[in-house]
Amino acid sequence: MKALLAVSIASLLASQATAQRIRVDGTEFKVGNRQIWISGTNTPWQHWNDFGGNFDANWWSQQFRAMSQSHVNATRVWISCNGENPSPGIRPDGTVTSPTSKFYADLDRLFEIASNEHVYLMLALISFDHTKKGNHNADLWQKMQSTQSGRASFASQYVVPLVKRYAKNPYFFAIDVGNELDWHWDNQGMKQADSVDLIARVANAVHQNSQVLVCQGMGTAAKYLSAKYKGNCLSDASLGAMQPGAHVDFYNIHYYDWVRQWFSSPFDETPAQMGIEGKPAIVGEAPAHGSAGMSIQANYERAFKNGWQGIMPWTSNGVDDNGNLKDMVSGPLWFFQAHSSLISPRR
Repeated sequence: MKALLAVSIASLLASQATAQRIRVDGTEFKVGNRQIWISGTNTPWQHWNDFGGNFDANWWSQQFRAMSQSHVNATRVWISCNGENPSPGIRPDGTVTSPTSKFYADLDRLFEIASNEHVYLMLALISFDHTKKGNHNADLWQKMQSTQSGRASFASQYVVPLVKRYAKNPYFFAIDVGNELDWHWDNQGMKQADSVDLIARVANAVHQNSQVLVCQGMGTAAKYLSAKYKGNCLSDASLGAMQPGAHVDFYNIHYYDWVRQWFSSPFDETPAQMGIEGKPAIVGEAPAHGSAGMSIQANYERAFKNGWQGIMPWTSNGVDDNGNLKDMVSGPLWFFQAHSSLISPRR
């Protein structure tokens, strides 16, 4: 009887986890058989390089509780901001070493908080800041991306252990391979093919070890995601040519007002009109105080009407002059009042 009870409890917990997990269905996100829309935000850091560093669990708990109370159902967190700390570390030859035990202890706590507050997590593994000229270890991180051994070690020493550790947590929504890696080849003189291969390796590492989704947040909006502009470097064909079977699960553009004259706006055009098709597409960054001439509530209304599958304003905690949770709160409140069934599978 005890054995049967244990099996029943395990089955129930597994079904509950599956019932909460976000998956892709065509161009929408689903939890179970119900659509969910990403009414999210960014909480990139409290202190730069929090994880494995000066992580304050009480602060993160308060942030997540405020998000949940404001009908925000997801946030994006940078778990390594610029590679100056050993989480993960990097050797002189450009190969990556595993993060510290403190890093994982901090991330354990973050996942616990996310589960308690029912806020989905998107984790950005690195940023273009890692390779930014003048930053400590920038040359080593450039070497990581420019060598096959470096890129392979990034996947094996960093990505695989991380996704295995948290694979069963249903609030582990997605991996964002790196914050705005397109700046590598647009501004930093690095090879686009090397970054695309890194994205492909990470995608395979995640998909082979979990049900977590994968994206790559693009700082230049649709520039490298559409035949209308420079072609789609994240297409299945492009990633698969680097690593067989590699793919991202959804597209993630970042939008600020400078983008509009060059690559349009998600508040003006649908993903299809931008040439982004076949997968869900979200606005993974946009100003929390709204875009030029448009309130944050109007941004939400337009994004939803245009068929984007979510918006994640930058940021909940006001890391710069783009606003904070108080500035953006009218957006998720409008969405909750108008489309409450799309916010959470718990409702």
